[in-house]
Amino acid sequence: MRNLGKFFDNKHFARGFSRSGEFTISEAQILENYGRAMQGLFEGNLTPEDNDEQEFITAFQEGGEGVINKYAQCWKKYLSKTQRKRTYTLCSTVKSGTSSSYDDDGDSDDLLIDD
Repeated sequence: MRNLGKFFDNKHFARGFSRSGEFTISEAQILENYGRAMQGLFEGNLTPEDNDEQEFITAFQEGGEGVINKYAQCWKKYLSKTQRKRTYTLCSTVKSGTSSSYDDDGDSDDLLIDD
């Protein structure tokens, strides 16, 4: 795998891959050193130059699930951490009435004293 310069992802890992807690030390080093090449190969902007790069591409093609390549495994982990589906929760607030407690059954447990 060729080194095209340091790879950074300030959007998802602003403090770096090694400080994120998501990657092992070796995975962080692979991403930093070969991330640009992996991104280019994954997006189709680069053509493979060696066996590692060809295995990397094969791992992402249909039927390439059995290919074990440390670069492909690292890139798959990176993609799983950065391409999460967002989930949204609907919530609402209930406006309270004049009192802080509400009694549903209408029975009052308060003691009323008439003078």
